[in-house]
Amino acid sequence: MTTTPRTVHTVTTKILKPVRAAAAGSSTAMDLIESLPGFAGSGGVCGVAVAVYDEPWTSAFFDDRKRFGVAGDGLSLSGPSPDSVAEFLALALTRLPPHPPAPGEGMYLDADERGVLEPEQDCLLFDLMDDLRRKRLGTVQLDITRDGARWPWEMLAFVDDDRGRHLAALGRRRGGHRRFWWLPGSVEKLAEFVEGRVPEHA
Repeated sequence: MTTTPRTVHTVTTKILKPVRAAAAGSSTAMDLIESLPGFAGSGGVCGVAVAVYDEPWTSAFFDDRKRFGVAGDGLSLSGPSPDSVAEFLALALTRLPPHPPAPGEGMYLDADERGVLEPEQDCLLFDLMDDLRRKRLGTVQLDITRDGARWPWEMLAFVDDDRGRHLAALGRRRGGHRRFWWLPGSVEKLAEFVEGRVPEHA
């Protein structure tokens, strides 16, 4: 008997399904950069967040190391750059409801260039899918780029459930292989990924 290989696509679809309709047709970080002349080369951060909690909301945000701006769904914030990616992301996600990081150390899953997960990770995958079956309180899909260059994240997202906040990240590694992280989530942890300070292990 043959079994269907598990893929990262199955996992990311499960994570983003609640927010998919709200995110359809929304702007991307690269779209936003096109409207910000002089942003490239600034070393700044640009992004779009689409969230589903009690009601869907969207925020577009940028920080060019001199000034920052956040706008969307009637919200507008601006001012001098806080000169900290974590502080800026906290401003960009000011609508994010407070929620503690999920307990535990988190996990990561490795996949080949096709996105097929390594079979010996089945126990970790079962634990992850158990988490994804918990009562969902909210989901945030994040599209973030730094300095105008596409960062190697195929997905960044927050998932809030009754245990706490999770950070989900999918990125490419050397040779085209992929790694999926499922970690206790916070704006500070998100900033580590945006800055490229990616943990080698959970």
